[in-house]
Amino acid sequence: MNSGEASGESDGVGEQQSIADESVPGKEDRIDFLKHAIAFSEWSIRSFDTKAQISIAAFVLSMAPLWSILTSAHPRAGSSVAIVVLLVVFVTTVMLFGFVILSASPPPGQLSGGWQTKGLFYVGDPNLLTTSLAAYRLKGLATEIELAAETLKLAAIRNIKSRRLKHALVSTAVFYAAFVVSFLLLRSCSATDKSWLCGY
Repeated sequence: MNSGEASGESDGVGEQQSIADESVPGKEDRIDFLKHAIAFSEWSIRSFDTKAQISIAAFVLSMAPLWSILTSAHPRAGSSVAIVVLLVVFVTTVMLFGFVILSASPPPGQLSGGWQTKGLFYVGDPNLLTTSLAAYRLKGLATEIELAAETLKLAAIRNIKSRRLKHALVSTAVFYAAFVVSFLLLRSCSATDKSWLCGY
């Protein structure tokens, strides 16, 4: 191998190394990325709460016209067992939407991955800490570790609220399906029929 080929290979290795160095984000870039991830997770969590609140209001208001439709299908619809079941599903759906708004938190220590976070964002139980101990712990914290731990916690909370909202939406679909079935069953009842389905 001549000196020209050796020089060319060394230049190629140098270029690849420089490209690899440029593709690795620096500490400030990593911190900025974590801050953006935290902001996105917080926005997603707030949006789930807003969606649940709007859904509760719309769902409750929709009950009035639905009840009018059921009573028009049969005059004794209020005493039917099918309506009782429908009301149970209705209340369950409202509670599931309300459950979305409730605060959620992952199990302690589940997301830390062995990291000993020192409570930059979440202090924990204030009865177990003193002012001097909290100040001492903050002096030795690592910003990236704290930001990464907070990102994981918010992502877990976002997943919990997303799962709760999906359950509430499934319950909503079940309610409207039960409403259609109840309407068809009540419409098949005559005015003189008295039974668990047609009412007494």
